[in-house]
Amino acid sequence: MFQFIISAALLLASFSKSEYFKVIQGKDAKAIQKLIATIDQSTASSDRSAYLGALTMKSATLKETPKEKLEVFKKGKDLLEKAITANKKNTEYRFLRLMIQENAPKFLKYSSNKDEDASWIKEHYTSCSSEIIQAIKNYAAQSVVLDL
Repeated sequence: MFQFIISAALLLASFSKSEYFKVIQGKDAKAIQKLIATIDQSTASSDRSAYLGALTMKSATLKETPKEKLEVFKKGKDLLEKAITANKKNTEYRFLRLMIQENAPKFLKYSSNKDEDASWIKEHYTSCSSEIIQAIKNYAAQSVVLDL
């Protein structure tokens, strides 16, 4: 448990979550790559896997070829899904997945958890940190499936 707290503290010391949500919802390729590098250098943890996974999937849009895009997306998906599997009740991770699933191209067939995650988030988001609550509210304002 102590190692988890230290790992989480090291991860959070390297970037702010409000910065993260600005980057993941934006289209600035340099900001995406810079944040991926920052998170990639942090200590291994579920937070690292979830945040890196979602941002890696987002970065797939920056790749040149369809093959590269798919490979990068799958790599990120594996990281995020492993984090969620290990922490099924983590509202932040479900929020990351919802953002990706709601915006992923249909041909990727990565949308099966949207309604489940939206329901979970609506029920539990108030127990998150103020940064996450604000990010969820901001996202919900433009989301099709998440209405608060």
